[in-house]
Amino acid sequence: MQSNAGRGNAPLRHFGLRNPGTGDVTRATLVCFPCAGGGATGFASWRRLLPDQLDLYAHVAPGREERGREASLSSVDELIDDVLPDVLALSGPLVLVGHSFGAGLAYELTHRLTLAGRPPIRLVVLASVATGATKLRPPRDDHEIELLWKRLGANPAGLAHPGFREWLFPVLRADFTAQAAYRPPLSRAHITTPVTVMYGDEDSVVTADEASIWRTLCAGPFEVTPVPGGHFFPQTSTAATIGELVHALER
Repeated sequence: MQSNAGRGNAPLRHFGLRNPGTGDVTRATLVCFPCAGGGATGFASWRRLLPDQLDLYAHVAPGREERGREASLSSVDELIDDVLPDVLALSGPLVLVGHSFGAGLAYELTHRLTLAGRPPIRLVVLASVATGATKLRPPRDDHEIELLWKRLGANPAGLAHPGFREWLFPVLRADFTAQAAYRPPLSRAHITTPVTVMYGDEDSVVTADEASIWRTLCAGPFEVTPVPGGHFFPQTSTAATIGELVHALER
């Protein structure tokens, strides 16, 4: 497989170290997958709080940010096929981080990397129900997308602006459709990669019980921990989220 890096429209964006001269002490590479409709920008603020020993990359799916002219992909398999070569091209031990919809991508990528002989050293799930545990259906129209957006606790301010809706709703529809259609194979072995699941203590969608269901997909070390905030705590409680992530890696 050949990486897309350096050819434009790359599916990963790199957020460089604060102190480039310390790059030789990098101990792990974080690859972060945003929530539905999101892009790499959602993890930009993480760089200033992460220790320099952790390199940071974030996913840019087709249809958003610098890949905005590309057609969105509406299946998990297509999204993983798109990003896998670039992930395999990264150096150092890998840590996969997924927020909400992005957790499903990180979970599937964990399997793909394991089959390729390069399993990540940890999977970190943020604000996500266990993949395949709940039967979902794609939104039928823009009204249902808007209801989902509000139910998750997202800021609805931009929904009154047609330009915002015209940009956001197609990528949300693609991500929600991919999430609803994804079914892990029933015969698939449980992942042995250590898993940390975090949930927002004010999240009405992903509760402690919902977060704990991820254990049914795992055969290795597993932990569930609360973080202050709602469904978008990775952005609203960034310091607490990164603190728990770093502690997990230290353990």
